[in-house]
Amino acid sequence: MTRHLFLCLSVIAGLIAPLAPKFVQAEPITIEHERGTLTLDTPAKRVAVTNWATTETVIALGLDPVAIADPQDYIDWVAKPDLPQNFTDIGQRAAPNIEALRDAKPDLIVISKDLEMAYDNFNAIAPTIVLSVYNNNRDALPEARKLFDTLAKATGREAEAAAWLADADDKFAEYGDRIRAAMPPGRALAITQFVSESHIGLYGKSSLPGTVLAIMDLPLAYQGPVNNWGFAKGGVEILGPRAQDTLVYLNPVPDVIREKVWASPVWKILDFVRNDRVYELPVVWAYGGMPSALRFARLLAESMESGPVK
Repeated sequence: MTRHLFLCLSVIAGLIAPLAPKFVQAEPITIEHERGTLTLDTPAKRVAVTNWATTETVIALGLDPVAIADPQDYIDWVAKPDLPQNFTDIGQRAAPNIEALRDAKPDLIVISKDLEMAYDNFNAIAPTIVLSVYNNNRDALPEARKLFDTLAKATGREAEAAAWLADADDKFAEYGDRIRAAMPPGRALAITQFVSESHIGLYGKSSLPGTVLAIMDLPLAYQGPVNNWGFAKGGVEILGPRAQDTLVYLNPVPDVIREKVWASPVWKILDFVRNDRVYELPVVWAYGGMPSALRFARLLAESMESGPVK
């Protein structure tokens, strides 16, 4: 009987074995970054972020960061995508709180080259990668897309990233068509940020606004030299050579700055002011990643369709 029972059990086991789930060990993930190569045994699930381009990118990939720098300023300057409800505030982007970061228990920390001097401190807490969209003398949009792909690989969300980017490409084409149909004809777009009365940023072709206009086949007014962040800086006089173009300014703009600039005699005589070619965009981060790039394109289309500032 024992022999027959053994034979029966062997037959049953042979029938069940092909139906049993197969557990395959996942391949390690190798990430190339500015500091070298990092290998992760499994996709990162608890990501800490120290700048807003990375913050919005991780959120767009469908993953809530466990630690975020300068969250209140993110709300004021970036706006979308919304921050998660639960995360650890690690303080300033320029000097994250190491103890708060450690308490968040990340399994991956993402920094930019601005914090690379403290790489060893971060890496002592969790595996750390260095990824920069800006301050590298490269065009912003391709670098933002590279950031998106790299973080998708690190978090095991490559399929989600491919779908998001394909949809973004379709929307860039759509927004480009809408802007061309609505914008003043024969006028290039001067994209600006009013930081103070004496600090007006005029975005060039390597900036996020400039590279977004390029992918949408739209004319950018300013083609001159820029800093590592893609803009030239000056007072109201920097806008004089662009007076025949169409001006687009990004929010936020403090009311006191708006009042001072708008009251300036130089501002009042500029052709784009006198002939109603000034357009305003809601809050959008000009130093962001792919989500900010797509938001800029959409807001520009909506602004052109709504008409100039009155």
